Amino acid sequence: MLLLLQNPQTMKKVLPEEILNILNKKKLQLIFLFYILLILPILCPIAQNLDFWHVVLIIVVNGILFISLALLSLFCSSKAEKIISTVILIVSIIPSAIFLSYLLFARVMLETYSITSLFETNPDESKEFLTDYLSIWVIIAVLIYVAIPAVMIWKMKAFKPLKIKGHKVLFSVPFILLILIFAGQKLSQSVYIFSFYKTFCTYKLRLGYEEKTISSRHTISYPVEIANTDSIPQTIVVVIGESLTRNHMSLYGYPRQTNPLLSKRKDKLYVYEDVTPPQVHTIPVVRTLFTMMDEENPDYFTEKPSVFELFNRAGYDTYFMSNQPFGGKFRTSYDVLLDIAKNRYQLSQKKQHDEVILPTLKEILENKDNSSKNKLIIIQLLGSHMAYKKRYPENFKLFDHTKDGLVANAEYRDQEAKNMIDEYDNSVAYNDFVINSIIDNLEQKGGEKSVLIYFSDHGEELYDKRKFAGHAYEKVSRYMCQIPFMVWVSDKYKETNPEIVFNTKLPYSTTGFIYGLSDVAGLRYMDYDAEKSMFSPQFKPETRYIGKLTYEEVLERE
Repeated sequence: MLLLLQNPQTMKKVLPEEILNILNKKKLQLIFLFYILLILPILCPIAQNLDFWHVVLIIVVNGILFISLALLSLFCSSKAEKIISTVILIVSIIPSAIFLSYLLFARVMLETYSITSLFETNPDESKEFLTDYLSIWVIIAVLIYVAIPAVMIWKMKAFKPLKIKGHKVLFSVPFILLILIFAGQKLSQSVYIFSFYKTFCTYKLRLGYEEKTISSRHTISYPVEIANTDSIPQTIVVVIGESLTRNHMSLYGYPRQTNPLLSKRKDKLYVYEDVTPPQVHTIPVVRTLFTMMDEENPDYFTEKPSVFELFNRAGYDTYFMSNQPFGGKFRTSYDVLLDIAKNRYQLSQKKQHDEVILPTLKEILENKDNSSKNKLIIIQLLGSHMAYKKRYPENFKLFDHTKDGLVANAEYRDQEAKNMIDEYDNSVAYNDFVINSIIDNLEQKGGEKSVLIYFSDHGEELYDKRKFAGHAYEKVSRYMCQIPFMVWVSDKYKETNPEIVFNTKLPYSTTGFIYGLSDVAGLRYMDYDAEKSMFSPQFKPETRYIGKLTYEEVLERE
């Protein structure tokens, strides 16, 4: 190959010995490039979400990248190379540390969905993740990983570079290879540093476009009507839980009594048996819940009205309250949808457990100034978000596996894992209390038409089949996809809306939630689709997607 890099007619020959001699003087520079570019690709076979050929592609592409940069470095002066190496190190520190951390503790290489979610993670959540999810050994390994190349740059020795004029072919071939790598989508995705920043730029551009498009959409005419109107005001409360799998709820047969209060209401609750989310990360789930977008029509996020837009146009008073951070300096890609709600309450700033929402809810329900108006109240809880032990007060420390013997032994469940399951179940029991309290508040409104819809954004895996707790699309399992979904309705609502169907055995995805919610409220508009509403007699089950995978494919993986 080196002989092909010669131009015997017009240029000085570059002998293999000469190139090897220069490279020999650049040992530390080559080790630096190898370290930055090839350590992760070499480790990627331990990632559980990569198949054999994907691993081969990653190693080959990054190997070619390494060789190309090594050859191009022959033309850099020692000072320029130190500067370039420093820039490469600075640019690669964050993605390297993130990818390496996930690879070491979760045995996965991050994919686009998860990378985007990282950009929208607030500081409090990041802090909890670092303190409760990562082990001290992973943190130390990452710090050492980052420190070593800094020492390499400091120790790099000077050398005499080649001139491009005399060796055009030697310069051109690796340069063209670099262009080919970064021009090809599949090839460039194999370079984790490039993929990280490309995803970030794509995310920022998309966010700016969405902000601009959705903000200007209010000027466009879009009639929304309410069917079967009467003089009785209607209150619809939607509660979005967090990281709750139905597999840890006694309402769904879990042996621990994690739902003692809701179980007493079971004869008045519609508990749906087979509901899945569109993803296993909060942001993409909520983006789908609040809009008409789905796997086939992602552009509907900006092209079609969202939940608050529809209800505002129908004359509803709309409310959004959350015990998770939103807005402010750390806006997510669905905050633009929350801005449309007429009333917003940021309760996470109080740093309290989820019952912090109850006084605000009671105030809204008892406000005489809006007692004659229809209301949509959407509540987002912290639920069972890791770290689980921080999601409930001391008096809900209820479960102890050493006493009840209800946490089965398994090779992947050590003492720490069992303790974590206890903590998770405590958070589920506390969530039971919060949801029951919301229903209590609605019941006190007696003669009104009231509806509560509760479901979780996604599920959670709790050492169910391996040594892993949490949720990650790269390790998606049925435990992350099987979510609770329940509906409570007042007697007055049931009397005045006999056309609403509550078939709890339907296979359903919350992807079509906006249509079901529209049915509950009686909203009719141009894009309404009864076949996608789980509360309509015309509902037709469709293929359920979890990201790019079908739910059946997720089940088959196990």
